Amino acid sequence: MKDESIPETSLRLLDQITRFFKQATYYLLIWNNRVVDISPRLLHLLDYETFEQFPDYFAKLIPKDKPKEFLVYHKLFADEEQRENYDMKLVGKYGREMTLRFRAQQIHLDHDQTVAMLIGEDVTYQQKKLEDLSDDSSLFTYNPYAIAITDAIGQISKVNPKFLQKTHFSEEDVLGCSIFELKHLDGYDPDSLLKEILNHNDFRAEFESSTKEGYRYDEDLYIIPVYKYGQLDSLLFIGDDISSKKRQLLNLEQKAYYDDLTGFYRKDVGRSLLHEVCGSGNPFGLFFIDYRDFKGINDDHGHHVGDEVLRQGANHIKDALRKEDIMIRWGGDEFIIIVPNIPHAHAMTVVANKILNSFISVEVDGQCYYPEIDVGGSFCGSGASASYAMEVIKAADANMYQAKKQRLPFCITEFGTA
Repeated sequence: MKDESIPETSLRLLDQITRFFKQATYYLLIWNNRVVDISPRLLHLLDYETFEQFPDYFAKLIPKDKPKEFLVYHKLFADEEQRENYDMKLVGKYGREMTLRFRAQQIHLDHDQTVAMLIGEDVTYQQKKLEDLSDDSSLFTYNPYAIAITDAIGQISKVNPKFLQKTHFSEEDVLGCSIFELKHLDGYDPDSLLKEILNHNDFRAEFESSTKEGYRYDEDLYIIPVYKYGQLDSLLFIGDDISSKKRQLLNLEQKAYYDDLTGFYRKDVGRSLLHEVCGSGNPFGLFFIDYRDFKGINDDHGHHVGDEVLRQGANHIKDALRKEDIMIRWGGDEFIIIVPNIPHAHAMTVVANKILNSFISVEVDGQCYYPEIDVGGSFCGSGASASYAMEVIKAADANMYQAKKQRLPFCITEFGTA
């Protein structure tokens, strides 16, 4: 615990109060906006080796592009002394953003002092999954599970195409309706079921669901309450028809969607999304990207630099693309980009130039590096059946090697043409 301005008696009292939490949880102690104590687990999560390296002021932990986080923190204790399910984004030593779900508790030591104890858990992965599933993302649109988003009392505000396909309802049929009219759990009425759901960070059970025609089917339903600054904002319903023997993916909560280093989708998730895009019948493009002499970067400068080149490079690619584009780490320094609903091959060249132009210098430990990439593309003007998904990848991969061999910026062809 640090900060010489804290009275000795207060330090001893705080140490007694917080000793257990420091070892067992993600924990922060804030005294008049100064961080005076932190649990070893949270220190490590934020990439700091020692407490002496840790920022003194709590505001330095708030991402610069999210000033509301700090304003809401200041209002946290205005109406009550404790707040549950308080999600806050914090930034680590190397710029990595994490989401912590805190229970915020005010400690009264002196009328002139504001002391806050934040005790929580790391929900970064869960929050990222929620943000993708709760927005107009490819993971929401092409997800093989039926997804519905409701308000805090269960009135439907949004559903994905798989939900409509499975239930045969239209959006006009279900928007504004209670989801509990369509999904039932034995032993619960809607009010008691909602209370039971809110007693868990996530709730899973086997429901009986209904189609528009009244057909009933068994559904493995995964329900996640979504909180914003301590208030229940919405409910996320993710359903798998377990009456069907054809499962497209493993259970959703067990699936690791994202690559830890780049934040792109993992290879197995990306393959499933590509099958869905191919089966949609809409035109799309696919890029295969490979770093040029990445082994040399690792050999000459170490894997820490290589990892940072991949991480920052992934961020550059992400910034150059649309939100609906699908970014996949295919393996090592190889990446696949799926561009849904692209109208023609010329548009592929526009996207390729955006990707190439996004590769500016990468700074690691004060030194600049200038990574280069090779890009190959395959355009599917009339879509492609799911059975051809791997062939589309092979075509883009071959074009990437052609660009590498001939030292071209990129090489793009239309799939299925000579």
